[in-house]
Amino acid sequence: MQTEFSHRRFIATLTAGPLFLLMIALATMMLDPGQAIEPNLTLNDLTGIAAALIMATMFGAALALVPVWIGGRLMGRAAALNPGLAHPAIWAIVGGAVMALGVLPLDPALESPLGLALIATGSISGVIVRYDTRWSDDSA
Repeated sequence: MQTEFSHRRFIATLTAGPLFLLMIALATMMLDPGQAIEPNLTLNDLTGIAAALIMATMFGAALALVPVWIGGRLMGRAAALNPGLAHPAIWAIVGGAVMALGVLPLDPALESPLGLALIATGSISGVIVRYDTRWSDDSA
């Protein structure tokens, strides 16, 4: 059985940084609602946000490249052997679990926005990679 990947691994790699920024903002607001972002943004604020997104895309892609591509390949092979592992929820759980392995030694109680954001980013990246992954039987 062959695993066919589309451009989704590339998309997951490029969006990891901006996704992480969004997740850290959401985790911060969830853990400490008093830290909410004020809605009255100026042009300088928007310029700073745009610059942060560009930097996050570059650095996030560099950090996510190996885990996304290797994880996608391993999950694709595992799902080829066991079709139950092809479910997108499994890919999300595995993506989050892999990130949790790196986060839990540093933050066992998951009380920091950083840990929650990393786990959420791993889960979402797993679903993005799974979205267009296809399996074909080439034994015929």
